[in-house]
Amino acid sequence: MNSVKVQCPCGQRYSFDVEAPDGQMPYSVACPVCGADGTEAANGILAQSHLNVSSLASAAVLAGEVATAGPMRIELGTTAVSSTASRPARLMPGQVARPQALQEARAKIFWGDAPEEVVKFLMRQSIPYSEASELVNGLLNERAAALRSEGIGKIVTGIGMACVPVAAWTFFTRIGFLPLKLFALTVMVGCWGAYRILKGTLMVVSPRSESGDVAEQ
Repeated sequence: MNSVKVQCPCGQRYSFDVEAPDGQMPYSVACPVCGADGTEAANGILAQSHLNVSSLASAAVLAGEVATAGPMRIELGTTAVSSTASRPARLMPGQVARPQALQEARAKIFWGDAPEEVVKFLMRQSIPYSEASELVNGLLNERAAALRSEGIGKIVTGIGMACVPVAAWTFFTRIGFLPLKLFALTVMVGCWGAYRILKGTLMVVSPRSESGDVAEQ
């Protein structure tokens, strides 16, 4: 029976006992807090434990042979290179490289996905909870700045559209002729401009209250 202790990228630690004579998990496991798959990490721990047991057995056999053959001088090099330092971080199934993960998180925030879901997405990419929360807050600020910019544009164009019926009324009054259908059309343009002014003001004052894709605002 092997005792396996796994630490999830979210910081949660959990342990369990399992029979794994071949150094591999017979079933999948997941974090009890965030639900992230921990099977690959458990397999790594089991493989390391299996390797350590094999190394001890080999060392015991070698020690027995040395004791039989007599004294033996062994010289070790003075420089050791860590194998883990030269290997890139191994990605688990479903994970992507960090730059791509950050790009996808930014896209999700700008599409209007819930911040909590984006934090969970980053945590599934082996980014700790505290760092993921900080990254999402930065992306929310970037989204808010983009919405404010869009809101200012709506206000400017809305003011121009709201002035259309006023200008039309002034013009028709001076010429002494008021075409009702044409003036009604200008009034509709003015109403749409007023709506854009209201919408733009809300985007400037409270950008985080806006939902949906930034590109569709």
